Amino acid sequence: MSPANALTNPQRPGRLTSLLLNISTREVEVRHVEEVGAHFRLVTLAADALRDASWTPGDMVQIIVSGAALLGPWELRSYTPFAFEPDTGTTKILWYVHGNGPGSDWAASAGVGTPCRLMGPRHALSLPKRDRPLIFFGDETSFSTAIAVRETPSGYRDVRFIFEVSSVEQSRAVVEQFGMGDGVKLIAREEGDRHLSEVEGEIVDAYRSAAAHGVLTGKAPSIQRLYKALRTSGVTARRVTNIPYWAPGKKGLKGH
Repeated sequence: MSPANALTNPQRPGRLTSLLLNISTREVEVRHVEEVGAHFRLVTLAADALRDASWTPGDMVQIIVSGAALLGPWELRSYTPFAFEPDTGTTKILWYVHGNGPGSDWAASAGVGTPCRLMGPRHALSLPKRDRPLIFFGDETSFSTAIAVRETPSGYRDVRFIFEVSSVEQSRAVVEQFGMGDGVKLIAREEGDRHLSEVEGEIVDAYRSAAAHGVLTGKAPSIQRLYKALRTSGVTARRVTNIPYWAPGKKGLKGH
């Protein structure tokens, strides 16, 4: 059976497995899929079980993205929805389809009606509590979290977004579709992470111009370097929140 058929024609789990899944997860299905640029997919998940869910912008969910028809061995990946609508029982996630893992493969294969299992929402980052001005750093895996900022009481107001990306053109499609405004800086990755010098300058200057709070997401080594630069420049630890989503050679950390 091909991966696509395994998603759309799942083998049913046994009674005990079904009981454990029902206790720990919510059964949902894909309601809508939309391409956003070349490497991003907006996926809407829906289920009556989501109508009683409580969500705060920045909360994450975990999704079983592999395991033959939910029978295992399972792969869980964490993602941050950018919208959660209990009235309609839907949640929306912007996936970065990079082709380097089971989460990306699942998003690339999923279509309307594809079933999956979801855990959460669970607390990860309380965006409504972030002080303004806000500096948000990340990469393509951070876009869904960044878009969730608009669901906070202050929306995108006084937020400066700085992203390291593989393609500025493709990432701009996301920025424009979700109305992230003029406060977005897209910096293309360079060999040997040479681009991080520019990122450091942007973030340190942003802190110097305002008593800002920073949220650093995405690639763990990038976060480590930027956090060190901020601390060296005199920024206190309480003004920086670090949420690593991935690291080269490792499975997803907190997801995206």
